[in-house]
Amino acid sequence: MIVPVPDGSGRVIEVLTDDPIYASQRAREWAAENPSVERGAELGEEDVSAFGDVFRGIGAGLVGALEGISTLPTELADAITDSDENSSQVIREFFDKYKPETSTGIGEAARFITQFAVPGGAAAKVVKGLGRPAQVGAFAAADIAATTPDVETLGDFLDSGPTKRIETKDLAAAELAQANLANRLKVAAEGAAIVLGVPEIAKLGVRAIGSGAEALGKTDMAKAAARAIADPNTPFKSVGVKPDLTDPNFFERQIESLKKTGRRFLTNQGRMPDEFSAQYEQMRVAQVSAANSAARQGVEKINNALTYANKKEGIFNSQDQSTILNTLNDFLFAESKTGVSRDVVRGNAEKVLKDIDKKIAASKPKTLFGNERDLSLFDGATQLRKQIDGLSDSIIKIKNDPLLQEGSREQLIKTIDGNLGFYGTRIYRAAKETDYTPTGAQESKAIDELIQSTAGLDESSRITSGKAKGILINMLKKMPNNANVNPKDLIDEEVLSGVGQGVLKGRTLDNFPAIRDFLGEYTGAKEVIGRENTKILRARDVAEQEAGLKTKIVDTVDILSKQIAKDNYYKRLFAHNEGLAADKKFLFDEVPPGASLKDYAVIGNKSPLEEITDADRARFGPLAGKYVLKEHQEAFEQAGDIFNLANTMPLYATFLGIKGMSQVAKTVYSPITQIRNATTAGFFALANGNIGSADSLAKSVSGVLTNLNQRLTKVGDFKIGEKSAAQASKADLENYYNDLVDLGVINTNAKVGEFEALLNDALESTKAVPKLAERAFQFAKNRQNGFAAKLYQGSDDVWKAYSFEMELAKLQKAFKNNPNAAIPVSDGRNLLEFGPVIKMSDPKMTPQALETALKREAAEIVKDTVPNYARVPEAIKRLRQLPVGNFIAFPAEIIRTSGNIIQRSIKELASESPEIRAIGMKRLTGMMATNVAIPSTLATAGLLLSGADDEQVQAYKRSMAYEWDRNSTLIPIATDKDGNITEMYNFSYTTPYDYMLRPARAVYNAVANGVTAEKDLSEIAFDASTDSLYEFAAPFANESIVTQKVFDVARNRTDFGAPVYNNLDPLGLKAAKSLAHFAEGLTPGFLPVRLTGDVGNPETGYFGVKFGDFPKAIGSVAGMDPRSAVTRQGYRIDPAQEFAEALTGLKTIKPRVKRTLYYRGVEAARNVRDASAIFNQVAKSRGDVSAEKVTQAYITANEQRFKALRDLNMAIEDAKTLGLSTADIVQPLKEAKTPKLASVLAGKFDAFFPAKETIRIAMQGTEDKLSNPFDFDQITNAYRDFQGAALRPQAAAEAQAAQAPVTPTPTEPQVAPPIAPTQPSTAPTSLFDRGVSALRQIELNKLLGID
Repeated sequence: MIVPVPDGSGRVIEVLTDDPIYASQRAREWAAENPSVERGAELGEEDVSAFGDVFRGIGAGLVGALEGISTLPTELADAITDSDENSSQVIREFFDKYKPETSTGIGEAARFITQFAVPGGAAAKVVKGLGRPAQVGAFAAADIAATTPDVETLGDFLDSGPTKRIETKDLAAAELAQANLANRLKVAAEGAAIVLGVPEIAKLGVRAIGSGAEALGKTDMAKAAARAIADPNTPFKSVGVKPDLTDPNFFERQIESLKKTGRRFLTNQGRMPDEFSAQYEQMRVAQVSAANSAARQGVEKINNALTYANKKEGIFNSQDQSTILNTLNDFLFAESKTGVSRDVVRGNAEKVLKDIDKKIAASKPKTLFGNERDLSLFDGATQLRKQIDGLSDSIIKIKNDPLLQEGSREQLIKTIDGNLGFYGTRIYRAAKETDYTPTGAQESKAIDELIQSTAGLDESSRITSGKAKGILINMLKKMPNNANVNPKDLIDEEVLSGVGQGVLKGRTLDNFPAIRDFLGEYTGAKEVIGRENTKILRARDVAEQEAGLKTKIVDTVDILSKQIAKDNYYKRLFAHNEGLAADKKFLFDEVPPGASLKDYAVIGNKSPLEEITDADRARFGPLAGKYVLKEHQEAFEQAGDIFNLANTMPLYATFLGIKGMSQVAKTVYSPITQIRNATTAGFFALANGNIGSADSLAKSVSGVLTNLNQRLTKVGDFKIGEKSAAQASKADLENYYNDLVDLGVINTNAKVGEFEALLNDALESTKAVPKLAERAFQFAKNRQNGFAAKLYQGSDDVWKAYSFEMELAKLQKAFKNNPNAAIPVSDGRNLLEFGPVIKMSDPKMTPQALETALKREAAEIVKDTVPNYARVPEAIKRLRQLPVGNFIAFPAEIIRTSGNIIQRSIKELASESPEIRAIGMKRLTGMMATNVAIPSTLATAGLLLSGADDEQVQAYKRSMAYEWDRNSTLIPIATDKDGNITEMYNFSYTTPYDYMLRPARAVYNAVANGVTAEKDLSEIAFDASTDSLYEFAAPFANESIVTQKVFDVARNRTDFGAPVYNNLDPLGLKAAKSLAHFAEGLTPGFLPVRLTGDVGNPETGYFGVKFGDFPKAIGSVAGMDPRSAVTRQGYRIDPAQEFAEALTGLKTIKPRVKRTLYYRGVEAARNVRDASAIFNQVAKSRGDVSAEKVTQAYITANEQRFKALRDLNMAIEDAKTLGLSTADIVQPLKEAKTPKLASVLAGKFDAFFPAKETIRIAMQGTEDKLSNPFDFDQITNAYRDFQGAALRPQAAAEAQAAQAPVTPTPTEPQVAPPIAPTQPSTAPTSLFDRGVSALRQIELNKLLGID
C-alpha cells in the first residue's frame, strides 16, 4: 500500500507502507534530506554554461584518469584468476560519487582530453630524452592505464574497424575484465596514432604558412606590387598614417596649414621639425624612465627584504627596523661623524647589512614558483649606490659640454666629484609637499641654531629671534621645487636664500642640521644631531625614516637622470640639425634669407633683442640663442599651449583624480581584466607576423618576472648576452629588463599611461583638491608600484619584449643570409651614428655596432607597430581630461599602429633585399590573419562544431543582443537538442584590433538588417552612417565610468533604463542608493561584495552589501542555500562557469530570448505611446495650428508607430529563428502589455486614430486656447492607407507563396482600383466612417451656431 504525504511545499511524498504514522514520519525525514528548491534557484539546462562545462570536463577527466589507473590492477587480477567477482565495479562506484557530470559536447571533449593528456604528459616527462619512440610508448602505456569503460573510439563512431570496442553489456566477472582490457588496448592504439600524427601535421601546417609567406615575399612580383602601392602616382600612396595632404590644384597655403595642424595635434611628431626630432624627445623620457626603473628595483630589493624580515617572527622588532634604516642611510649617503670618517661609517654599515642578510637567508624564503627568494639589503643598497655614482660620473662629464656657465660648471664638479660614492641630492618636504608645516619644536630649534651661529659676532651683526624667524619664513616661501630642479639647484644652496644673505653669505646648510630638519629633510638617519655638539635634537620614527630614505634615493636618481637625459637630448638635436641638408635645417644662427622675422624666435629668449644669459645656456645648451620657427620653439622649450583643464579649472582636478581612480579599479584591480590584458596583447605580436618562438617568449617572461621579484628556472633555451638561460643571474635579467625600458619598448602601456596621467593632473592642482581627495589620489598613484599594477604592466610588457626579440631575430637573419642587405634607418640614434642606411659594408659597422643598431631598429619597429603611450599625440592625451571617454589613448594607438603595420609591410615588400621582403610578407600575412582570417575561421568553426547556423547568430545580433554585442564577432559554442544556440562567445573581447573593423561591420549589419526588416533606403543609409560613426567615436565620446555614474544619479536612470532609486524612497534611502551606484564605478573588481542601498537597514543609514557572482558560486559549491546563488538578473549561477571566467578572463553570452522579448514588448509599448504623443501634442496645441499641420502630425505619428511595431514583428520572427514557439513568444509579450499583439503576430499594422476626447479638446476653443481645425477627409484617407498594411510586405509575400500550391495557375496581376477623390458621404459604410461623420457634423453645427 502507498500512503501519499504532502510536505507543505507543494510536493506529495509517496511512502510504501500500511502505517500512516510511519508514512508521516518517513516523509518528514525524506523532506529534510531532500529540501525543496524552487525552480528559479535550480541549475536548469538553460543555466549550464558550455564554457563552464569545459572545467567540469577537466575535473571529470582527472577523476576518470584516477579511476582507470585504480581499476587496472583489479581488472588484470579478475582476468588472470578467472574470478567470478567484479572487483572493479566497487571502485568505479566510488569514483562516480566524485566525478562531475558534463552536459555538453565541448565538456565531454575536455573530459577525455584531460583524462589522457595528464597521465600521458607525466609519462612522457619520465622518458624525456630517450627519443620519440620512447615517448610514444609512454603515451600508449598511460592511455591503457587511464581508459575507463565509457571512453569511445573512432571505431565506435564509424561502427567498424580494428579499434571498434567489444560490447560489454551482457558480460560479467572475468569475461568483463578481459573485454575491458582489450578495449584499453584499442583506445591506446588510437592514442598512439594521434600522438605520432597530429603534432607533425600541425607543425607542417605552421611551417608551410610561414615558409609560404617568406617565399612569396622574396619574389619580384611582391616587390613590384609593393612599389606600385608606394608609387606617388598611384592612389595607394597614402596608405598608412602619414598621408601627403598637399594637392597642387588646391590652395597650397590652406592645405599646408591644415597639415601642420593635423601633425601638431594628431601625430606624435607634434610641433617638432621632423620625426627624428620627436624621437629624441621620446628617448629623453625613456632614458629617465630606465634610470627610475633601475632605482625602483634597488628600492624594492631593500623593501622586500625589510618586509619579509618584519613578517618573519624572531628576526626584527620595530627598534631593529629603525636601526636598519639608519644603517642603510649610512651605507648609501655616509656622512662623517665625530671622530669617524665617512669611509669608516660606510664600512661599518656594510658589515651590519651583510649580517642581516645572513639571518634572512637562513629562513630560506620562497617565490610564488617555489624558488628561493633572492632577498638582500646589501645587494639592493650596493646596486643603488653604483647607479647614483654612475649618474654622478655622467654629470661630471658635462664639464666638457657648453651646457653650464663656467661658475656653475666648476661648482657642480666640486660638489659631486668631491662626494663621489657618497653624494645624494638633498630633498626637503617643504619643496615637495604643499601643505607641509614644521612643528613648533622644529621651528624653535632652528631659531636657536641661527642665533647661535652668530653668537661670537658684534651685537649689530648678530641674528635676533625676530630676524631668525623672518629668515625661516623667507626660506619656506622660496623653497625650489625639486621636481623641476635645474643643474644650478643641484650644487648651489644659496637658492635657500634665507641662509645665503648677510652674515651667513657663503655658508651652506651642511652646518645647519636644525634648519634642515625644520625644512623637512628627507633622510633615513635615525637622529637629528646638533651642529655645535653631539646633542640629539630629535629622533625620527620608523615611518619617517623609511619615507625619507626612499624619497632621497628616488629623487636623487630622478634629478640626475633628467639632467643627463636633457644634455643628451639637446646634443642630439644639435647634431641632427648639423647633418641635414640646407633646406631641411631647423636651427639657424640668424633668420634665413627671405624669411620673415615675425615667424622666428630665439631659443631661450622672449625677444630676439635680448641677450642670451648664462641661465639660458645652462638650460638649453647648444640650442641657446639659435633661431627657430615659433611653432618649434614651444616644443624645444617644452612650453606648449595644449589645453589643460586641471590648470584652468582647478576644482575640476578632483573629478580627474576620481576618473583616474575608477580606471585603476576597473583594470589593475580586476582579475578578469588582468587576464584579458595578457591574452589580448598577444595579438599585437601576431598582427606583425611574430609568432612561433617559444624561447623568445620564455626570455620575455623571465625578464618581466624579474621586475615582479619572481623568477622562473629551467624554462626556455635563450641567451642573456653571452650567458645561457640557466647561467643568467637575476642581475643579468634586471639589466635586460632595463635595456628594454631604455629602448622605449616596455613600460609604455597606453591604458596605464592614461590613468597615471589623470592622477598626476589631479595632484598637480593640489591647492584646489580637498586634502582627503589628495591623499586618496596619492595613495592610488603610489599603488602603481605595487604588485597588481606591475602585473598589469608586465602582461603587456611580455608581448612587447617578445615582439622586440622576434623583430631583432628577423633583422639578424636577414643580414646573416645576405651580407649585402640594407635597411633604411628609422631610429634617431642610428641616424646620427651610421647615416640613413644600415649596411654591413659601412666601415663603422663592427659586429658590436651592428648588434646595437639592429636592437635600436627592432625597438623602433615595436614602438611604431604596437600601442605605446609615449607615441600618443599630446592633444589625444589631453582628451583624457574630458568627462567623456575611457582609455582614449588606446583606440587612438590602434588606429596609428594598424596603419603603420600596413605601411611598414609595404615598404619592406618594396625592398631590394629578398630577406627584407620576406619580413614584409610575414607582417602583412599576420595583419590579415588577425583582422580577417582568424575571426572568420573561428566563427565558421563555431557554426560547424555546434550545429548552429548563421541565421540564428544574425537574428540574435539584430533583435536580442546588447548594443555592444551587435557589431561584434559572435561564435556559437553550444546548442540544444534542436540545434538552437544556447551559448556564444564574443571574440571581439579577445582581439584589440576589433575596434578597426567595427565601423565597417556596423555598415554591413545596418544594410543587411535593414533589408531583412524591409526598411526604406533612406532609413538604411541613416542607420549605416550613424552606427558606423558611433562605433568609431564611442571610445572617445561615450560617458566615462565616473561621468556615467554621476549622470545616472542625476537623471535617476541607468543605461539599461532602470531607476537608481524610487521617487518615493525616504531621503536617506535615496542618498544611500545614489552613493552606492556611484561607488560601483570606483569599486575594485577583486572585491567580493558591492555596496547597496537597502530599505531593510535604516539603522546603518540604509546601506547594505551584497556578494558578487563569484563568491556566490563558491558558496553554492560549499552547500549554501541555492536561493543565494542567483544573479541580480534572477538567473541561477553555474559555479563552473564562474570559475572558468575567473581563470581565463573569457565571458560567454547566453541568449535569454524570452526575457529579451519581454523588454522588446515594453519598448514597443513605450514607442507606440510616444508616437501617439506626436499627434496629440500638435492637435491639443493652444496656439494657432493649421489643419495641414494636424494632418502631417497624424501621418508622422503613424509612420513612427509603424516602425515600432515593424521592429517588434522582426524581433518576433527572430525569436522564432532562435527556437521559441508561438506560445513562448506570446507569454512575455502579454506580460509586457504589448499593444495590438494579435495584429503584430499576424504581421499587420493596426493604425492609430485620434481618440474622441482628443478630437474634442483639439477642436474646442476657450479663453486660453484656440480651436484647431481638422481635415477629416485627409486623416481618413491616411488611416485607410495605413490600416492593415503588412509590417513587412516582402516577408508576407514570401510566406504566402510558401503556402501556395506547388504548381499555381498563372493569373493576371491584380491592379488596385484608383482611389476616387473624396466626396461628402451620406451613407457611411462602416462604424468608423459613421463615427467620423458624426464628429464632423458636430463641428459644423458649432461653427454654424446650431444647437
